[in-house]
Amino acid sequence: MARWRSVPLIAGLLLAAVMPATPAAAADLESARGIALPSGFGADLGVANGDEHDDHRDAAEPRVSGRPEDDAPHGHGRAHRNEIGLFMGGTDERGHDTEFTWGLDYKRRIARRWAVGLLFDYAGGELRNSLLAPSVSFWPGIGGLQLLAAPGIEFHEGRNGGGHGGAKSGDEVDADATYFLFRVGLAYDIHLDNRFGLAPGVNLDFVNGEQVWVYGLTLTYGF
Repeated sequence: MARWRSVPLIAGLLLAAVMPATPAAAADLESARGIALPSGFGADLGVANGDEHDDHRDAAEPRVSGRPEDDAPHGHGRAHRNEIGLFMGGTDERGHDTEFTWGLDYKRRIARRWAVGLLFDYAGGELRNSLLAPSVSFWPGIGGLQLLAAPGIEFHEGRNGGGHGGAKSGDEVDADATYFLFRVGLAYDIHLDNRFGLAPGVNLDFVNGEQVWVYGLTLTYGF
């Protein structure tokens, strides 16, 4: 009797060797052995198409929705909606020495690559110029590069000498004045950690028919 009981097992093994490896054939074979297969077994694993390796690879590899800069709100690798900055640098105005300049900057994200904000700069020494301007920033997706445009107002304190064509002689005193200004600039974001960063940059101000260069380093904090 034991010999006859082994006949179904031997038949099943021979059937597995000669039948095509299809889901239907596999289901028939396993049913003959008394084993029920889960629904869609062959389709889920892709055995017939040899896709089982792709499924294992997909499970092991995390799905990436895009480059890090694409997923970040500003397109430059960080996810903070707001950013403030402390600027320190110099202002190079024609006819004057380069003067120390400090400033404050605020940006608010409005889209993945766009932000609006407000900036304030003060150039001391002979210049005595204060700048206040709303700003628009754009990250083109080239590393941490950011572009800036800022139309604003420059408040000029009177001083001896020239400056924006105000005085023609050393005997004259330059009066207080207010000028329309348009700034274009570029900077590069360098992340120190999740919140702090550095942004070296250079700006060109068009003011009262002159071109003034402002360059320096901004310490940023995101929140």
